[in-house]
Amino acid sequence: MIHSMETRGRTLTAFLFIALFCYQAVAPQAAGAIPAFARKYNVTCPTCHVPSFPKLNDFGNLFRDRGYQMGTENELPTHESITMGYWPVSLRTTTGYQGSSLRVDGNQMTSSGFGFTGMDILSFGILTRNVSFGIVFTPGLSGAGFQTGSSVNDGNLEAAYVRLDNLERFIGGGDKSYLLNLKVGRFELDSPFSEKRNSTLNTTFAMYHYQAGTPYTVHQAAANATATYANPNSFIFGDNQNGLELSGFAEVPGTKKGYFRYSLTAVSNNTMGGTLQNGAGTGGNDMSFYGRVSQSFGGYGIVKGHRVGVFGASGSAPTSASSLCPDCLAVGTDARNFDRVGVDFSTTFASEWNLFGAWMHANDDKELFAPAIATAQRATWNGAFAELDWSPAQFPVLNLPGMMLIYRYDMIRNETQGNSTFVKDYNDVNSHTFMVRYNFHYSPRTDIALHAEYNVSDVAKVGLLGGDQLEKTFLLGFDFAF
Repeated sequence: MIHSMETRGRTLTAFLFIALFCYQAVAPQAAGAIPAFARKYNVTCPTCHVPSFPKLNDFGNLFRDRGYQMGTENELPTHESITMGYWPVSLRTTTGYQGSSLRVDGNQMTSSGFGFTGMDILSFGILTRNVSFGIVFTPGLSGAGFQTGSSVNDGNLEAAYVRLDNLERFIGGGDKSYLLNLKVGRFELDSPFSEKRNSTLNTTFAMYHYQAGTPYTVHQAAANATATYANPNSFIFGDNQNGLELSGFAEVPGTKKGYFRYSLTAVSNNTMGGTLQNGAGTGGNDMSFYGRVSQSFGGYGIVKGHRVGVFGASGSAPTSASSLCPDCLAVGTDARNFDRVGVDFSTTFASEWNLFGAWMHANDDKELFAPAIATAQRATWNGAFAELDWSPAQFPVLNLPGMMLIYRYDMIRNETQGNSTFVKDYNDVNSHTFMVRYNFHYSPRTDIALHAEYNVSDVAKVGLLGGDQLEKTFLLGFDFAF
């Protein structure tokens, strides 16, 4: 390429701040959900978001935990105030410029261009009192043009579920208590910090997507001929799962508006698509289980207060395809175990700063890798991240409301490899993400933000010659929803 990645990043960052400075002279100073909720309740997105969608504030988290309902009669789909012109659907995408570079084993590949991330078609709400739903369709759009963060290969219902809320009312609980809620379908696990609600667009949480044996970053295949070993366990913490969830929350006396929350989920492994030992079949007929418990003090721990939590998963993954039908779904056999356990925290200060993070220990049983790998052993690794978000009420000097700045550090540290011939630190990850985001317009109908994000990640010894893989990505674009 004509310019190095660093030069391109400096040039585009300068352009971003020039654009922000020029825009603030004419930017609307409105105070301000998917926009469908904003339209329904005639509010702006900062009612539920901090201050930049999609991250939720305390009120937004309560609204979500109550099944997208406030308990009023005029929010019901059958109420006369909900006209036939209202439809609970929103669309979101990001358009702009992306540049990336990848270096491994002394070779480098760069790419850049204009494009878009793909598109999310979102629908959430209530079907009737205490029955909520969620649908997210992400079409596979081959013309996206971005190397990372796009939906080129998706083309699926990312989420499709129904939740029965406030079930304790049938056993003597209050009408507005939410200790027992039952969700069924495909949905995001109650992870310590929702990746769907995080403001970074170009970079995922490494801990949520790491898989032993597979190089963490594989965006540019032509420059990424890396060593690997097969792992039939395709459970990805950050992916939406098919399952059944029992969840609830309650305000705890003496915690100054602090909340106890729990989630217990049975996850079907019928769509697991790992590398099986003797065929192309995929999926098993067992269940895996995930759970999380948290307690907050003085709020949800997002814009005020603090929160601590523990979480874990235990399950099995099929290692062999059925001899009767190798290509059939959900008939994989010889399931072997895996487990995950972790802790998380979140703290706030000055109503503008939010520091949060998590640590997780993972274990994949030796039998997941044997007998396909003669030198198989148990794979164990630790993942962690810490993120600092700053959402100033008024950005210094530029006098810009609606700003958000983020720094996040992700890391993976392997203890033992599933293939004992691989060195211990193979596939260790260090990732640094910087983001600045300016929501210059939000209304009950539309939202748009100017978004700049830079990531540099180093993945240890995944090259065929044993070299590290260094990847850098930069995104500058407009993230908008309506």
